[in-house]
Amino acid sequence: MTQVSGFILSPVDAVSDRFTEISELSTSGFNVLLRAKRNGQWWILKSLKPDVCYDSIFLQLQQKEYDILARLDHPGIVKVEGLEEVEGYGRCIVMEWIDGVTLEEWLTQGHSGFERRQIARQLLQVMEYVHNQQIVHRDLKPANIMIARNGGTIKLIDFGLSDADSYTILKSPAGTEGYVSPEQQEESVPDVRNDIYSLGVILKEMRLGWSCRWAVKRCFLPLEYRYPNVLALRMHIQSLHRRLIALNCLLAFLVLGTSGIVLYNKVVKPEILYDVVAQFTVGNLEYKSWGGGLVTVSAANDRDSVIEIPATVKYQGVSYRVDELEDSAFAVHPFLKRVVMPDNPKLHVMKHVFDGSPNLESIYFRSKTPPRLGNAIWKVTMDDIFEALSFRKIVLYVPKGSKDAYCRSPWGRFTYIVEFEK
Repeated sequence: MTQVSGFILSPVDAVSDRFTEISELSTSGFNVLLRAKRNGQWWILKSLKPDVCYDSIFLQLQQKEYDILARLDHPGIVKVEGLEEVEGYGRCIVMEWIDGVTLEEWLTQGHSGFERRQIARQLLQVMEYVHNQQIVHRDLKPANIMIARNGGTIKLIDFGLSDADSYTILKSPAGTEGYVSPEQQEESVPDVRNDIYSLGVILKEMRLGWSCRWAVKRCFLPLEYRYPNVLALRMHIQSLHRRLIALNCLLAFLVLGTSGIVLYNKVVKPEILYDVVAQFTVGNLEYKSWGGGLVTVSAANDRDSVIEIPATVKYQGVSYRVDELEDSAFAVHPFLKRVVMPDNPKLHVMKHVFDGSPNLESIYFRSKTPPRLGNAIWKVTMDDIFEALSFRKIVLYVPKGSKDAYCRSPWGRFTYIVEFEK
């Protein structure tokens, strides 16, 4: 074996003569993309062009791409099957066949704004995962993003230019004109902010609306002013989207308020709940309102051992309903042992709420309806909220008669769910 860039180059996994119906799909750079059938299933073969297929440098680059794909395990990334010798084509990376179209083609098919936002959300989640694995793609563009026909899920492909600090082979500027960042055209050091520039170009082409347009502008700023990571970009888009909703609510309120003057004395005046954008602290909790009389909640400090979240909160005469535990709401909270959830059947819980809170022992739920994970814009799983050990360590206390509902929900992942009398 030989070692390149900190990785061991293993022998070819297997010699295959079982591929049939091999046809060439495209050529790019030093690669040839093929489609082939084996055991009744279609596969993608990525081989080297004949003039470089035995060149040691290009073989090492091929090995590098395979190693990177083998490290990544995400439903939004093309799956690699192996590295095999295929008669007539040399050594090939064998990958799953994706029945779909590229994002480039998909965007010409007249999809709705909602559908485009869903694809953008998936793309940001995939890239957040890739960067968390210390990988920089370096060639993000619509042609390298597939949209599956069944379900409209994305698959990120072509990691041929991807890089990481642990590699030393062929460190040189790379990328596609129009999508590559200015820094990447001149420097070879991998930096996630180069991918963020490319993401900005893609999001701009997807025409996602005003809230996203403001965020995209920051993707194009000089490196030191750009988003430091995809999470920061994603959270800014979410924040801008909420502000836009709040503005729309305010405009609607003004229109309805003006129209309602005529009818004001003909109806019973209800309790006033204002659609106000506000940020305030009450007790040990911080609240943010984006309109609609709703607030998100997070810890105002990291010193409390018990946090009790109310269902509603009043501030300066205005009543708000607690709607969401925001991203990282109680993260890095070393003394936190118990959290009491509000009695709100529509409560949303976002990502990383309890990250870095190792002493959390119990969560009390006042509502018989389990809290929802994520919201209409951002999808969340239990693994996004809790670390693996938490499911066996933290005890969930739920109202009497609601244990079955919690066990059937995603909260059923917890080993200990105990009923109590409210």
